[in-house]
Amino acid sequence: MIALIMAGGRGSRLGGVCKPMVRVCGVPMILRVLAAIRGLVSAVVIALSHWTRECLKDLCLDPIIDCVETSGADYVEDLKLVVSSLRKPVLVLPADLPHLGRDHVDLLLSEAQRRDGVCVLTLEGPRGPVGASLFQCEGGSWVSLRIDDPRLVSVNTVKDLELAEALCREGSWR
Repeated sequence: MIALIMAGGRGSRLGGVCKPMVRVCGVPMILRVLAAIRGLVSAVVIALSHWTRECLKDLCLDPIIDCVETSGADYVEDLKLVVSSLRKPVLVLPADLPHLGRDHVDLLLSEAQRRDGVCVLTLEGPRGPVGASLFQCEGGSWVSLRIDDPRLVSVNTVKDLELAEALCREGSWR
């Protein structure tokens, strides 16, 4: 299985920082996402953009990571473009989901096996979709899997970052 990590956004709601490298619990968010899938996937593709190319260049030197540059202008269009070019299944994860745990990924994969005929299974946290999905085929049905786990926080704003950091202090992270 291939993992696609979406890491091309501007980070404008966080002041224009390179969002994948923002630290949560002292570790860059993208490294926390990579840790959650370690040993589960045969290849990792990072979709970056001209906004994140420079700050992610060291990750692109890793022999098990392929980096592809997208426009970074539209998440959905970039996602469609890259997913369509990869063999399925593709596990799609956003770089800004710092408390994603192996348990979340395992649940997504096991639910996908149980739901025959579902092409896309996506995770929803308490605050809605978090951008983690398993693409098993082109087209077809799309199903959301809701998990009431407060750790599923996408860091898009300063308030989200504060919430993610609060989870660190509470010991709710992995």
